[in-house]
Amino acid sequence: MPARGPQTAARTVALAAVVLSVTLAAGCTKSIDSASPSKDGGSAGPASGVQLYQPGQRKPASTAGGPDVMTGENVTTDHPGKVVVVNVWASWCGPCRKEAPDLAAASRDTAKTARFVGLNIRDDREAAQAFTRAFKTPYPSIFDPEGKQLVRFSGQLSTTAIPTTLVIDRDRRSAARITGPVDRDTLVALITDTANGK
Repeated sequence: MPARGPQTAARTVALAAVVLSVTLAAGCTKSIDSASPSKDGGSAGPASGVQLYQPGQRKPASTAGGPDVMTGENVTTDHPGKVVVVNVWASWCGPCRKEAPDLAAASRDTAKTARFVGLNIRDDREAAQAFTRAFKTPYPSIFDPEGKQLVRFSGQLSTTAIPTTLVIDRDRRSAARITGPVDRDTLVALITDTANGK
């Protein structure tokens, strides 16, 4: 077998990088962040995958809007004076299905404090509607098949791995980010702390 030269090795490395990036972009992931300080000033929370941003380090959160998955009526992530939870999901994503009941329960538990808005990406509308009905999701979701609204949250929400959830404080600043599926208790605790100014 002929020896592999530097150019062949370089092409192999480049090809591996392309395959990895395509894999991440094409599907959801169960991987979550490690519990270590972030490059953007946040600190990892008690559970891996939870990135917390202290009040003095928070940056303004983006806003998104578009047609509701179910009704087609306009939905927005802008709810002044409320804690806002933005969850990125797709009907074909296994971890999204895993967390759906917890998200629904958390939204009911915190209805007086928070507003939940889903961001449905890379999906078929009928499949997204079936998902919403199956899990009895009590909040609206923006239908964003091409990810145009998700791109608005670049640097705040993952554009390659789902599910991802962003908790926005009453002053419209990013307070916490959860990468991977979130459970009811963790999300309720994050919303409660954020509502209390923590």
